[in-house]
Amino acid sequence: MRIEAGQVAVVTGAAGGIGYGTAQAFAGRGMSVVLADQDGARLAEGARSLREAGARVLAVPTDVRDLAAVQALSDAALTAFGRVDVVCNNAGVWTLGRQWETSAQQWAWVIDVNLWGVIHGVRTFVPLLLAQPGGGHIVNTASMGGMLGAALTGPYSATKHAVVGLTKGLLAELADTRVGVSLVCPGKVASGMLDHVAGPGDSDSDASGTATLGPRERAVLDTMRGAQAGAMSARDAGEHIASAVEHDRFWVLPGAQAHEPLLQRDFAELTTAFHPEATD
Repeated sequence: MRIEAGQVAVVTGAAGGIGYGTAQAFAGRGMSVVLADQDGARLAEGARSLREAGARVLAVPTDVRDLAAVQALSDAALTAFGRVDVVCNNAGVWTLGRQWETSAQQWAWVIDVNLWGVIHGVRTFVPLLLAQPGGGHIVNTASMGGMLGAALTGPYSATKHAVVGLTKGLLAELADTRVGVSLVCPGKVASGMLDHVAGPGDSDSDASGTATLGPRERAVLDTMRGAQAGAMSARDAGEHIASAVEHDRFWVLPGAQAHEPLLQRDFAELTTAFHPEATD
């Protein structure tokens, strides 16, 4: 879609990381931005910084697990700006731990934020965009974890795989409309998520640090942090996302080049599975 001054972007998970970087990118193109996040203090600070840079901003504390809260977010955006043109379902959380040791509460928390948050965003905003003469664009954030998967990230990887499938289906369903669809699968991006991870037995309110991680989880987290050298900034990732909206690109892979060999490996294994006689 053509991005023009006066259009409106709604971004969840916008208090920091890729969400805030995306809001910056849209604001830099003259759009008004609606920031949504559970972290009210960081949300207010981000909104203040964008306003100081000259952007029109609305901050709406939002728990994307709650459909009524997402609908209230839509209502607030329309009341403030009269329209919504781009919606980025970006909010996400994660845990580290073996799947069978992760509590049912933690599984539910990750599923509710990462998957139901996207579902609520789609169900709330797609009808609105379809009803507009100019249409709009939906952006769903998954992860390279939704393409590959990794040990000790079961709930996160499962939900991000689900977002990939959901968004591919959404693209097909909206093919003959004026509503575009993009799927973001970040790789090495300095998003801050490595500083906010819960252990397998934490409650969702404990997921703001790493104090409860065991030695196994800490070792994996340290490896992940070590691999972040040279990571793309969240601001640059936001530029990739805004550009994808402008050029109606489905796949958005900021910082994912390092994962290409692993994806090629999976594709090669899939090809072999189709033709097992070639390896017998």
